[in-house]
Amino acid sequence: MTTAIIIIAVVAIALFLLLVLRRRRQDQAVVAQRTHEAKNHRQEAAAHQQRAAEVSSDAARKREEADRLQTEAERIQQESARRREEADDLGKRGDRALAFAQRHEGAAAEKDEEIDERSKTFRVR
Repeated sequence: MTTAIIIIAVVAIALFLLLVLRRRRQDQAVVAQRTHEAKNHRQEAAAHQQRAAEVSSDAARKREEADRLQTEAERIQQESARRREEADDLGKRGDRALAFAQRHEGAAAEKDEEIDERSKTFRVR
């Protein structure tokens, strides 16, 4: 009977050690798998950080270009307004010149009529 108790105790201890070793192997496998997954996540994180840096750089460049274009558009708008004002001034000058021309044309027509009238009187005599 003592032998049976010893054999049962040895088998129980052996079974316990087998379960402990098996559990340890499973834990080591999980640790190895999680280590691999962590490494992959770090690589992905690094790739995303690099992409974020590139995109941020592109965004900054686009903002600078947009600012430059806006400044250029404002300059062109000012130039357009200046030229429109010059065109209006020239239009007013042209209108005044046309009015002067019409007055002088009218005066010249009156002088032509007077010349014609005076010329006719010389012919009649």
